[in-house]
Amino acid sequence: MSEADDYLQRTDRPAMSEWIEQMAAHFEATEGMPLIAGRILAFLLICDPPERTASELSHALAASTGSISTNVRLLMRLGVISKTTRQGREAALYQVEEDRWPALVRQRMERVTDLEALTATGLRMFSGQGERARRLRTVNEFYKWLSGEMPELWRRWEREGKPKLRF
Repeated sequence: MSEADDYLQRTDRPAMSEWIEQMAAHFEATEGMPLIAGRILAFLLICDPPERTASELSHALAASTGSISTNVRLLMRLGVISKTTRQGREAALYQVEEDRWPALVRQRMERVTDLEALTATGLRMFSGQGERARRLRTVNEFYKWLSGEMPELWRRWEREGKPKLRF
């Protein structure tokens, strides 16, 4: 049995494939990520060993090498995967940067809370204008609350949430 065949037998299980599809659909819906990017990310989260070449990703996910290449670059720009090379190996290896995820989520949450400033500007513009101001105020109050909660949420993550890896 070739290494590629052994690799497929270890990874091509219906439950795992379904989970990868669910993760890909989640990333598409929540992050606007192409499905193939979500599949790559999900696969790299669980594959063993944790590094894969573009060719291995293409084979495991039944995707073209061009699609893999395009979406690997997208994921690298997002900072959730990295590329390494090794002397004596022609192909680059890709792996998930799991430690980078909290920073990525934090940046996204900060962009969400930036809406507080925008809704506050709208409130000043439409102050005293009844229904328009009421709708903006409702949204602004939510973002003001969310912005106030973020610092404590991140302090709690630093204090309590960081995993203590046990193997």
